[in-house]
Amino acid sequence: MILWKRVALMQLSIFGALYIASVAGFVLIADGITQRFVDMARGPYLSTAVFAQLGLLPAYGLLAVVATVLTVPLIRSETKLLPKVVLLDLGLLLLALGPALRGGPGLVDFVARRLPAFDLYALYRWHVLDALTAGLVLVVVFAAASVVRSVKGRVGTFAVSSVLVLGALHRPSPQRATPLNKPNVLIIATDSWRFDRVGVHGAKHADITPNVDAFAKRATDFTNLHVATASTLESWVTFFSGQLPSTHGIRSMYPSREEAQAVDQLASTLPRILKTAGYDTFVSSDWVGNCFDLVDLGFTKRRVAPVQNFEALLREATVQAHPLVPLFFGSVPGKLGELLVPGRASLASLVRPGALVDQLFVDVDASVAAQKPFFGMLFLSPTHLPYNSRSPFNAKYGDPAYSGPHRLRVEVNAHELITTGFSPTLPPEAIAHVQDLYDDAVSDFDDSVGQVLRELDARGLDSNTVIIITTDHGEDLYDPGSTLGHGTNFFGGDQSTHIPFFLRLPGQSAASTVSSLTRTVDLAPTLLSVLNLPVPASMEGVDLAPVLRGERNEPDLISFAETCYLFFPKAQAMSGLTEAERAEVVELSGAADTLEVDPEFRHNLVLRPAYREAVINAKDRMVRTTRWKLIEIPGKTRPIRRLYDVLADPQQLHDLAGTGLAVEGQLVELLRAPDCRARHP
Repeated sequence: MILWKRVALMQLSIFGALYIASVAGFVLIADGITQRFVDMARGPYLSTAVFAQLGLLPAYGLLAVVATVLTVPLIRSETKLLPKVVLLDLGLLLLALGPALRGGPGLVDFVARRLPAFDLYALYRWHVLDALTAGLVLVVVFAAASVVRSVKGRVGTFAVSSVLVLGALHRPSPQRATPLNKPNVLIIATDSWRFDRVGVHGAKHADITPNVDAFAKRATDFTNLHVATASTLESWVTFFSGQLPSTHGIRSMYPSREEAQAVDQLASTLPRILKTAGYDTFVSSDWVGNCFDLVDLGFTKRRVAPVQNFEALLREATVQAHPLVPLFFGSVPGKLGELLVPGRASLASLVRPGALVDQLFVDVDASVAAQKPFFGMLFLSPTHLPYNSRSPFNAKYGDPAYSGPHRLRVEVNAHELITTGFSPTLPPEAIAHVQDLYDDAVSDFDDSVGQVLRELDARGLDSNTVIIITTDHGEDLYDPGSTLGHGTNFFGGDQSTHIPFFLRLPGQSAASTVSSLTRTVDLAPTLLSVLNLPVPASMEGVDLAPVLRGERNEPDLISFAETCYLFFPKAQAMSGLTEAERAEVVELSGAADTLEVDPEFRHNLVLRPAYREAVINAKDRMVRTTRWKLIEIPGKTRPIRRLYDVLADPQQLHDLAGTGLAVEGQLVELLRAPDCRARHP
């Protein structure tokens, strides 16, 4: 017993010292944070920062307890006890890297990006992590057997402990679902997915999306679908409300409390309507899904990351300053994991896509058990900057010999993003590598698509579920006139607004195509019609269900879009303009000046009231038909326009504005008084 007490005190001292060192590291971290927000963290939000640090103490305490339990049975004498404890702790840390890095591969990626000279992925290829995991299991079994034997004196405790460990690893097979009269609906989505990054759409890498391609063989492919704003929050609100941004009122990713509450009170969002119709409604997502925490679109269960308000940003920075905590507890499921790693949901490197899929099917299985139809959504992040895909996907397409900038992911510095935006002058080989990183991320998402479809099939749900595979918007990848990101302008083609959208109806056995121009504002009324539910008059989109049933020809619609909120000065997003036009652009300050924290709105970042109207008025706007696309950029004395014949000029390199074409005036009139039901002029 004396040995136990001495080791326990040593472990508490060791992990206490590590805790203090990490707190000191947090205090010193200021890189990438604007001075105004640093002052806030040290001023009115000091107590939040302090409690975030204190919130990690239970994790360190548990580490000390676990280390004590595992090391005491391995100590044979009490001589030179402290060196033995330290060496055993280092050995346990090494062994623990096995399950920690196997369970959360994002951690390997995180470290590999910071130590590019080392080939950490050899840990996978040479099965080092498997060996370390096996070693840790043996230590745990031995320690458990020793503790039980010392307490109860039983001889067979080693075997019992082994059975318990193996039982914890066993996962029961899912139950087959009983067919229901109402079809289920499941949306599988990733953030920032380009239309041209799909195998069946002629992607550069033919093997980029094998699971999506297989799904497309029995689905309807909407090949000309466009979003109203290439920004996550605005796009999903448009999708689920069936209303344009000018109607639902969400015009930036930083809405005011009043704007968010207006959406919260919308009765005619797709999840709310389906809930009223008897559906379970739920969404599973990582940090890109925090928009569903910011506004309430009607999902009953929202298993998503918390909105990145100022308090969440402080907690995220805190977790990053304590690397041992996410390493050991980042993959612990449920409320225990949230208790030990507060703020972990905001960290992409700690949330595995597989865990999100498992989380989704917890709700699916609950609906099946209750014999209720479900409306579920899985929303993943790999295709969003910084293209944080898992191994082995993150090395699928890039040149292994590449050693330039952004080698393992796009390195985004918050301060540079706010002040200058993304560099427009990367060398061609760096741009090509960034594009390969993006394609790696698309393959990562496709793997999750396959996992979801297999889980559905295992439950017998495939034949009675409306399945959608899509995204919220596209992505710029140094297309002509653009850099990185999305929604900052409309140059270089339709890469930000044109999205993949695949829809499979129950019983569909062959591929079909809707090739005319359609919009995300049309999707909610279409789904309601497919489910034989009435379409509310408040929805502005067009019901496309008759087209799917072959009862009506494809409509000839017009698409409207506007740019999103800019973190950086607008001139940085205007590389497609001449110098004279750049001087004419209405300029706004970046995020450092236009954002503030609203304590009355859960401490969320919001647009400062003085800038709200200016931000909306400074948006570029676009109207698009099947053939024509008009861009209008607000100017100080006159609007700046671009007109493209998108059929003859898909990359939109040849401006026809001002050449006397009658269609330009017609499109300008539509832009002045947009009507989402308008036909081709």
